[in-house]
Amino acid sequence: MTASRLRDLVLLPIALVVVVLEDVVWAGLMLLLKALNTQPQLRRLGAWLGTLPGWAALPLFLLLEILGRVGEFWAIALFVQGHMTAGVAVYLTVRLVGTLLAVFVYQSCAASLLRYAWFAALIRWLSRVKHWAIGLIAPWRARLRTALSTARSRIAWRIAALRRAYAITRFRNPRD
Repeated sequence: MTASRLRDLVLLPIALVVVVLEDVVWAGLMLLLKALNTQPQLRRLGAWLGTLPGWAALPLFLLLEILGRVGEFWAIALFVQGHMTAGVAVYLTVRLVGTLLAVFVYQSCAASLLRYAWFAALIRWLSRVKHWAIGLIAPWRARLRTALSTARSRIAWRIAALRRAYAITRFRNPRD
């Protein structure tokens, strides 16, 4: 096994997580933020965050991370006490809200944050990793999309057939 192949096998799980986070969570949260951006208070907050210098914006991410860890400890405490459903709900809520806030802060402060060379280099590296991961799993995604579209077509055809059969039996002449 070559070193390149071994590297791909080791990094594949990380790549899959990056792709899922980027494609699903980040995109979904961006849509939610666009919907929430109709609120004047949120627009004002975003504009204010955009005026912050980079040295003031970076600690906001640290604060969000600390709040996320507190939420995780709360979820673990619930797990230990046997409240599995509540623990999962708390964990997912804390992670989603924390990610939503991180996306909001990043979108608001991106211009000032990207002035730092190390931060811009980190974003470029993460973008390369994302594109590498998407390229690595592209054949699997294409097969999955094909299978899902075929399954949807079959289900739609069956539902239409059931509707036709129901309509025929419902409106059939009772004397026949």
